[in-house]
This record gives sequence, structure tokens and C-alpha cells, in this order.
Amino acid sequence: MPGVTLERITKVYGGGVKAVDDVSMAIGDAEYMVLVGPSGCGKSTLLRMVAGLEKVTAGRILIGGDDATDLEPRDRDIAMVFQSYALYPHKTVRENLAFGLRRRRVPSDEIRTKVDAMGAMLGLAELMDRKPAALSGGQRQRVAMGRALVREPRVFLLDEPLSNLDAKLRTSMRGELARLHERLPTTTIYVTHDQVEAMTLGSRVAVMRDGVVQQCDSPQVLFDRPANLFVGAFIGAPAMNLVEARVGGGAIHFGSHALGAPGLEELGDRRLVLGLRPTCFALADERCDPRWPRLSAEVDVVEELGAESNLLFTVDAPPVLSDAVREAIGGESGSDEGRLLADDRRARFTAQIAERRAARAGERVELAMDPTQLHLFDPASGEAVEWSWSLVHTA
Repeated sequence: MPGVTLERITKVYGGGVKAVDDVSMAIGDAEYMVLVGPSGCGKSTLLRMVAGLEKVTAGRILIGGDDATDLEPRDRDIAMVFQSYALYPHKTVRENLAFGLRRRRVPSDEIRTKVDAMGAMLGLAELMDRKPAALSGGQRQRVAMGRALVREPRVFLLDEPLSNLDAKLRTSMRGELARLHERLPTTTIYVTHDQVEAMTLGSRVAVMRDGVVQQCDSPQVLFDRPANLFVGAFIGAPAMNLVEARVGGGAIHFGSHALGAPGLEELGDRRLVLGLRPTCFALADERCDPRWPRLSAEVDVVEELGAESNLLFTVDAPPVLSDAVREAIGGESGSDEGRLLADDRRARFTAQIAERRAARAGERVELAMDPTQLHLFDPASGEAVEWSWSLVHTA
């Protein structure tokens, strides 16, 4: 029986603002489901409806097979960790961990046993008599997690729990959250706007936009086979390179470039959006498959990251400035977000090369592209266009 089932959930606020629009999904027992999307996409509202903090306008919520749509939060057997740690400042770590159990009138001996076990598992044993003011951010977050988990709820809800931590601590805490779920496999719904968190934590990830689930699948499927332009642009770091293109004559044309491959003839002659993952690129040499398409580029900037390098360059074709890309990248200016210098509106690409010192700024390089990481989208609907790139790899 699934841990949580959402049946056509809708939330409408005053003025007809639809925050969540007809969302259905089944979250399995002990599954780790991540809701991800830009600010205002409805992910936190959906989580709050599961918690009972927001009333459902339409639809049903089942928890452990029981209809919980109209139940009060205290009757749903869920535990929630918020963006702010929400610890009691006047209580010690031990008292914070024990608070929920005491509210449920659990016997004192059992509370002591459970709290000690949770404190030991989370590395808080030596901090049990401290108050929150004497803890670091990571330690406070562990206390907040422990206070929720010690109750052994049916469902564990996390609303951007790492957003207040610095970048390095967030990275280490992601790993700790994954380990924690392995030890305590509770049905978990995790909300974040950070797609890296989503990809590294979720057994499945639901990508949301404007209250609608765009695609729900494993992280690797979202990366390899995005259902539409929004998912393709949102998932992946660095982000997918996008450019306006035309398919015709068995090739993809953008600017002065033409990439030919078997299977393109079936698409006819039409305009499309071409998406290229930064990881699809490799320096064209004898190690590359000779059937991979080639692209010549002059490198503008080199980001040396140790074991790999990011090569930044422009192509003489217009960038994609659709609403889907604007929302995925963030900001009203879409593909211009973060741009310091005005230029000639050419598309900017990033090639992630798995080599040290792959090139120098100003150098012209020939790049080979793995065709399995190239994607085509319909410019009007944004939907992914299916085609037979797999023919490239046939003998």
C-alpha cells in the first residue's frame, strides 16, 4: 500500500489564484519523493496540504491508505521539518527531542530510550544538555530532524530544510540525509528549489511549474529524457545549452553550424529548439567515436575545476527566450539572467570537458558531441520531440 496517495489535488486561493492544479501521484511506502521547481510553482503548498496546514480545494489525500483529506494535522501521524529549525530556545537538545513524545504521553522510560538512541544516531550524544543558541547551524538542523523522526511518523515532510546552511555544509548534509533515510526508511516528501539537492536525494523527483507536475520520474530519467523544454532547462548543472535551430536535409542547422545524423529525415523540414547537455562535449581526437557530430568553437572563458574544465563560448544563433526557459533559469530576463555585459544576443554555450586544462581562452577547439545527450523540443508547445538518435550508435 502506498505511503501517500494524492488524487487530483487542487488548491485555489482568493481571487481565483490556482497554486496547485489537479496533481495526482502515488508515493510508495518508505519512498523518498522530492518536489522541485522555481519559487511560486506550488511545491510548498502541496506539502502543506499533505501536512494539513492548508485546506484542499478539490481532491483527496490518502496516508497509509486512510483518507486524511479533512483530518487535523495532529491526527495525520506526520512529522515536518521547516526551513527555520523551529526549536524551542529555552529547552535543551534532550528536551527538544522529547517534546513530541511527551505531548503524546509516551511513558518516561520509553522517551528516555528513544531520545538517547536518536541522539546517538545523529551524533548529538555530547550535546544533549546544550540549548539551541550554543549549537551550530548543522547541529540545530540535526536536532530538528531528530525531533521529527523520534516519533516514528508514517510520513516525514521536509520543507527546504537546508536552505539556511552555507554551501559546504549543505553538501555534507545532503549526504547525511541520504544515510539517515537508509537507516530509517520512512516515507519522505522533500521540497526544494535546488535541483542538485533533488537529483542527489530523491528516488523519484517531481518537477513542478505553475502548480502542475511537468514530469515525475527517477533523477537519471529526468536528465536523460526530459519531457519538455522546462524540465530540460531546469534539470542539470551547468544548465542545458539551448538554441533556436532548424531541421532539414538530414541535419540540424543553427547559425553557421550543421549537425548531421541518421534519423533526422523523419522530422521533415521544421523549426525546433536544440538542447545540448554540457556533458555531451569532448575534445575531438582519436578517442572519440568518429560518428559523433563535430562543432568548432572559439573559447571565451575557461573555468578550471580541477579534474574537469568548463569551456564557455558563443554560437552565432539566437538564444531561446521562451517563458519556460525564463522560469527554469529564474528571473524575468530569462537567458539574460546574470549577464553583466551586453553583446550581440548570441547563444552562450558551456562545454564540460573531463580533462585538466582542456583549452585556453581565445583558442579555437573542435568539439565532438555525444548524440545521446542532444535533445529537440517543439518551440510552440515546448514538448520533447522524439527521434532516432540511437541509429548513430548502430554498427
